[in-house]
Amino acid sequence: MDKTYQSLIKGLYPDKNSIIDELILLNAQQKLPKGTEYFFSDIHGESDAFLHLLRSASGNIRDKIQKLFGDTLEKKDQDALAQLIYDPDLVYKSLKTEEKISKDYLTITIHRLISLLKFVSTKYPKDYVKRKFPQKYNLILDELLYTNDSEYNKRAYYESLVTNIVKYEVAFDFIKVICTLIQRISVDKLHIVGDIYDRGPSPHIIMDELLTFPSVDFQWGNHDIAWMGACSGNTALIAACVADAIKYNNFDMLEDGYGINLRVLFEFAMETYGDDPCTCFTPRIYDYNIYDNITTEAAAKMYKAISMIRFKLDYALIERNPDMKMEERNVLKFIDFNNYTYKNAKLKDKNFPTIDPKNPAKLTKEEENVIQVLKQDFIKNDKLNKHMDFLYKNGAMYRVENGSLLFHGCIPLTADGDFQEVELNGKIYKGKSLMDYFEKIARDAYYTKDKKAKDMMWYLISGRYSPIFGKSQYSYFENIFVDDKKLKKEEPNPYYDLCEKEEIVDKILDEFKVEGNRRRIVNGHVPVITEAGESPIKANGKLYVIDGGISKPYQAKTGIAGYTLVFNSHHVALAEHKSYESITNKVSSYTPNIKEVEVMNPRMLRKDTDKGKAKEKKIKILEELLDLYDEREDW
Repeated sequence: MDKTYQSLIKGLYPDKNSIIDELILLNAQQKLPKGTEYFFSDIHGESDAFLHLLRSASGNIRDKIQKLFGDTLEKKDQDALAQLIYDPDLVYKSLKTEEKISKDYLTITIHRLISLLKFVSTKYPKDYVKRKFPQKYNLILDELLYTNDSEYNKRAYYESLVTNIVKYEVAFDFIKVICTLIQRISVDKLHIVGDIYDRGPSPHIIMDELLTFPSVDFQWGNHDIAWMGACSGNTALIAACVADAIKYNNFDMLEDGYGINLRVLFEFAMETYGDDPCTCFTPRIYDYNIYDNITTEAAAKMYKAISMIRFKLDYALIERNPDMKMEERNVLKFIDFNNYTYKNAKLKDKNFPTIDPKNPAKLTKEEENVIQVLKQDFIKNDKLNKHMDFLYKNGAMYRVENGSLLFHGCIPLTADGDFQEVELNGKIYKGKSLMDYFEKIARDAYYTKDKKAKDMMWYLISGRYSPIFGKSQYSYFENIFVDDKKLKKEEPNPYYDLCEKEEIVDKILDEFKVEGNRRRIVNGHVPVITEAGESPIKANGKLYVIDGGISKPYQAKTGIAGYTLVFNSHHVALAEHKSYESITNKVSSYTPNIKEVEVMNPRMLRKDTDKGKAKEKKIKILEELLDLYDEREDW
């Protein structure tokens, strides 16, 4: 062996015992149960619902409490403990108001929480659990968690730790730390299968929470890509993001959440559309603003102003990218300004004071000023770009892990079930190569600011063959201006019908080299209409669609409040969330309907996971290294 390599190896493993120690630990860890993976999709800014589901592990923590304390605590006490773990600040405030906080309450609660922490930690190695410890109270947590308090000599020591936590008045702070730790350990891995942004009021709050989460990945959705492209400097997508936020009355998110200044847009809209009722642009109000109480009338004018800018910017982008073949979506070209029709359908709004029919794409000086001010706010916004950077570093177009292929929308297919060939920049892509190409485009747009890549981000949110969109058209213009249902129709890619077939799903899994007898696709993007009898489980249990309506605008249509997919050592299960109110009720110990859809028999261990298989290779290499120590005297 080369002396350099030998020196490096000796630095890592100075003697045989160091190798043996690691081999013993690695082999033992392989026998532990697989950690729990949680899959969420289409969160759309609904921070209250999402955070409650995340902090409750989709109701799993309540189930753990029942298993541990079912014989010793009444149901109301179990519920109270669950509520405390989900939202300790809210519970503490309530107890303080009712003067129910005593030394006995604090002492008993700490003991119960430590017992629960031990219970949820049992299937994880000690070093894994300790890596999730915060800096604060690190040593105390270590002692309480790993001291055997049933031993006579250790019991007094254990009790003294808790007594002194209460004595020195840090009990509630300590309780908050344990509650967060229970939450974090209950969810070993978090997968977000697209669309944190748009529609709902608080994507920024969701991103702030995820920034603190130890293990999370993203499969980008079309709404995420819109914001990623906007932060790359694509002005058409900046206008699209602002328009969508105003459409759903999300002024607090823009101005208070991200500090995006809408003053210039407001003044321009009032001046340009002051006498225009803008009835076609009345925003949809599901949530009310706290800080930016914009009237509905003003919001409608702002929505129209930014939308007209958006259509002009779309026009210019489509014209400079003929290879996208998106001419059909150049909507301003299809308006007859003499008869006020769009593709022969009557326009519901005929007031276009900023459009020159001879040059529809030309921005007025005022419009140019509006979009440039917004552009600076997007590309120079520290908080927004911190969130986008996190999406990029922890995200991708797709992911393969433990037999699951995750992507947001679809793999574009032909009507015959073949992978759709898409010509982009003079080359043909399909299946996995198409996804890989678009991932490179997304990264180039943000990191190298490549002009073509930035334009292609627009294609990703609206292109017929975009895998994260996958429809014939994005009808944001038609939904505002015409009543003709045919013009509004967004025809889905054949994937959405063909994915019901097991052989099609197998073909896609093979394309992405997903191996094993237990493998599956996890999708979002298209809501499952439960009220119409649709099922989230397709293709003989090989495809899960988990967009079920956590977003409020979907719920009247879907009939439920969404799904979470849970994959632990025992099973793959769907958690069905029946109502938005039950999820977001802050005094509720929420439990969803759980349906086991794949049973792991025997129980899945860490050695059976992708990381476990990688550890098996490491074990083999270390065993070979151990033999070298025996064979070579110069070691």
